[in-house]
Formats: sequence, structure tokens, C-alpha cells
Amino acid sequence: MGFRVVYTTGPPPLEPRTAVRLLSIIVLPLGALTLLPAADPPKPALAPTPVTWNTSGKVLGEVCAGLSEQSKIPISVAPAAIKTQCPVTFDKTPFWTALQLTADKTRTRIALSEGGRKVELVPRGASQEVAVTNGAFRVVAQQVVGRSLLELGATFHEVSLLVHWEPRVRVYRIDAAPRISKVTDPTGAKITAEDGAGKTLPTNSTSEMKVRLNGLTRKTEQITALTGEFTVTAADRLLAFAFDVPDGKLPDAQKQDGVSAVLKRVQKKGDSWEIAVEVNYPAGQPTFQSFEGEWWLRDNRLLLRSPDGKAVVLDDYEIPAPDRATPLVVIHRYKEDPKNGFSAPTTKGWKLVYETPAPLVELKVPFELKGILLP
Repeated sequence: MGFRVVYTTGPPPLEPRTAVRLLSIIVLPLGALTLLPAADPPKPALAPTPVTWNTSGKVLGEVCAGLSEQSKIPISVAPAAIKTQCPVTFDKTPFWTALQLTADKTRTRIALSEGGRKVELVPRGASQEVAVTNGAFRVVAQQVVGRSLLELGATFHEVSLLVHWEPRVRVYRIDAAPRISKVTDPTGAKITAEDGAGKTLPTNSTSEMKVRLNGLTRKTEQITALTGEFTVTAADRLLAFAFDVPDGKLPDAQKQDGVSAVLKRVQKKGDSWEIAVEVNYPAGQPTFQSFEGEWWLRDNRLLLRSPDGKAVVLDDYEIPAPDRATPLVVIHRYKEDPKNGFSAPTTKGWKLVYETPAPLVELKVPFELKGILLP
């Protein structure tokens, strides 16, 4: 059983939930003409990392090194393909789109490791995966299985999808199955997709989904189009708030991207330190069900950073009110141990660095996969 590799540019870039734009009416005196500067368009939520490549005559290994440097995503190339000529050019192209086009030009395929945090281009061989990109996300059809339930006299096909995203994007919730709006085949058969339910709380940069299709027959050799969307709850990146403690001026408040972090207390008790941080998020953050917990809290952490840039994680902490997303109060504790990097935070040159996700957004990611071969 195999698949033919078909890459499509896919649907338009993903957009967050519809926002209402208010336009101000400016009244000018008669005879006066004022040119107002055009405002920069707002950056879309979870915007992809743009990459540029305009150097000709380079091989695949050199192109991937350039894309890796710009995207900060580790990319390796299989030895058999590293010297392959790679005639591609990009100008502020989304990372996954650029890498997919690079793979198509060199007859390689994108292989993931370490939960999607590392990428390798390997010879394509007989692989027939079908992939499409949309912004910071990529969707791959990896497998189709036909099933016959003899007891029920029912047959169906199950399409296995892999959704993955740029590792800098922190996805905290994603649909367990996409919502399929259209399925077509060359015969014009009436094909339906069963509705999926549930959410997945991913721990890596990948998530598997399955689509169950009814109505495909033996005459159908391929799915010409599988169109749908899925919803994600995610942050564009992690924010880092660096606090200088020696001056003793507390509370110390900082703000980035609408998120404020306040160093409330730094107190020594015996040979241990207690540090309290308060984080406030803007209103309107997506909410999690009680059984899901505040999954985004996994990316909140406090580091103690030395003057030479080395850091240790202070992983002993408590959250007095874990059910309250904002303000979020976290109390960290650690035993002073300079030999192992746990110096006093008040030592000159040392910093406390609090990491927390950028404001969360919830948005729909559309996709359309074409030319999925059937067994």
C-alpha cells in the first residue's frame, strides 16, 4: 500500500476568529487636505516564520543550513541527498511552505524526530505521502486503511493524518479529529465523513488525527480532495521576563505583548530562598474545561541565570490558586548551593528569568489534501 506525494499550496493562510474593525470618521476643515499615514497591518495570530533564499547553484545541504539558521529549527539532510542540486528561491516564504517546496525539488521527504522539534530531509523513494501547509502548520496524510465489519455488514476507510507545527508555537489543545467539509473522488460517489469529537492536549509539536470515511467503493482509486479544518488553542511563543534582584526594588513589574509579570517577593529563609511571581494576562483568554486543567501552565517556569549566561531551572514551586488563570501567582523555592549553580539571586550579575506563554489564541486551521491513493 502506498501514497503518491502531491504538494499543494492549500487554502488561504489561517486567520483568527473574525474581528470587527472600527473605522474613525475624521472631519477636516474645508480646503484642508491631510494625508494620514497607513497603519501597518496587524500580525496574524500564530504567523509562520518567514524565510528567504536567493542564492543559486547551491546543493540541498546548503539550502537547509540557510533555512535552519533563519527558522531556528534544526534541519539535517540524509548523506545520500546532501549534495543534490537544489534550484529554489524564496522571499519571506512561510517556513513549512519553503521546506516542502525544497523537498519536492530534490525528491526528498520531510521526516520528523523528537516530537517534531527536529527535521530531516531523506530520499523520497516509494513514499506516497500527501502534504499541505497552512501558516505555521503542516498536515500529512500518512496512511489509509480499508475495513470491513463482517458482523455489521459495513465497510469504511480510515485516513490517518499527522498535524505538526513550528516548535516555537506552543499548542496546548487541538481537536482529536478534524471537521471534514468535503470529500471527492473521480467517480463522483457520495462520500461522508463521520464527525469526530474530543480534544487532545499535546506535549510535543505533533498530533495524530483519524478521519473515518463512508461511501468509497472498489472503483475508487484515490480521494481527489479531502477538505476540512481543526481548532487549536496555542501561544505564538514563550515570553521571558528577566529580573535584576540586587537593587532590592520590589515589586519589579515588566510587560510584553500584553502580559505583565511582577516579581513580588524575594526572601531568604534559613539556607533556602522563596520567590513569588505574579503574572497577569489580557482579558478574553481561551478557557479550559475543569478536566483539562490549565494545561498551558506546563510552560511556566523560573530560571536562575548566572552572569555567564548559564541557567538552572527552579522546579520546586506551588500555585496557591491553580484554578485561577489570571492573575497567576507562583511561589518558587530552592536551597542555596553555589557549587551547583544555585547561588543567591541577590548576587551581583545574577538574574531571575520567568518564562510564560504569550497570550493564548483559539483559531481554526483549514486544509485541503489532494490525490490520496487508496489501497
